[in-house]
Formats: sequence, C-alpha cells, structure tokens
Amino acid sequence: MSADAHPGEAAPPAGGLPPPPEPLSARQTERRVGHYVWLERRRFEVLGRLAASVAEPEAKVLLATSARHHAWHASLWEAHLPRRSGPGTTGLVAPGDAGLAACLEAAGEHDAELSTIEGLAGAYRVVATRAISAYGRHLERASTVSDAALVRTCRLVLGDQLDDWRHGEALLQSLLTTAAAVDRAAAHQARLERLLASPASAAGEE
Repeated sequence: MSADAHPGEAAPPAGGLPPPPEPLSARQTERRVGHYVWLERRRFEVLGRLAASVAEPEAKVLLATSARHHAWHASLWEAHLPRRSGPGTTGLVAPGDAGLAACLEAAGEHDAELSTIEGLAGAYRVVATRAISAYGRHLERASTVSDAALVRTCRLVLGDQLDDWRHGEALLQSLLTTAAAVDRAAAHQARLERLLASPASAAGEE
C-alpha cells in the first residue's frame, strides 16, 4: 500500500507545512470503494479459514469475531457502490493489484509449518495495519460535504478495525515468549510484506 504521490507537485517550503492531500475524484472514490468491498470480503474468508484451523481457543474466538466484522464492513462499503450500469461500473469489486491478492492468499495458509503465531502476524501485523493506513488516507482525501455518508462509514470501519488490531496484536505478543517464536512471526511478516513490495500495491490506492 503505497503512500500517495503527486508528480509535479512543488515541494513545501523549508520549515513550512506540507500541502493538503489532493481530494479524491468521484471516479477514484468508486474504484477505492470497490477495492474495499473485495478486501473486506477476502479478509472474512481468510480469517474464517484461520479460525477453523488454529488450536488455541482464544485465537479461534478472536479470528472468528474479526471475520464477522469484515463481512459486515464489506456490506457497509457495498452500499456505496454506484447503482448505475454501463461501461466503467463493471469490475469495481476487485483487488487493488495482484500483490495484494497474493498476500491475502498467503496470509490464509495454515498447515503443519504455519502456526497460530504466523496466522496472527499475517492477519494483524500485515493485512490489518495496511488496511487501517489505507482507510486513514482515504479520510484525509475525502470530502466531508459531498462524501459525508461515505466518511461516516469509513470512520466506523476504521474504529472497529483499530479495536480488532489492538486485540490481535496483544494476543500475538502474549505468544512471543521465545526467540524462536519471535523469529517465526518476523519471517512470516517479511514473507507477506515482500508480496506487497510492488509500488502499485494498495487496498484501493491509486
């Protein structure tokens, strides 16, 4: 999920404040909302799969709860998709890019080699933090006048996901009791981050 960049934009004066983010166009907003619907649906699937696979009861409950939140968030974003039909409206519900899709697929893996530690690291240290950052940047560029309803949805989703991230991070930290556990979490996180290393990788970023 890359930072917003604006080619040709003048650098702020030394010691001055950076210019405000460029507002999102209607088309950019539509595309991002479509990406968010895809992202939240996919996170529901991935965390549901992990909840069924992990052994620790506390992790099962946390992942299942987060999964339900993602399903609800997907439905909230879906309500903001354009209702018109025609060229340009099909295919909006799609990943931001192939790197994001690959990251979600890898984050949902769980076998003998990938434990609860890896599952939590992927869900909360990689995917959750990237999504939270993307939603925060959307709020920075959205109009509180023309996009008031969407802004309310984004704030609600962001608040829920910050709470889920805090619980997930706390549980993961409680499991990192040995150097080997720390190394496993870091290695899995690095593996997923590499899938997102493309400059175009983003959850609805343009």
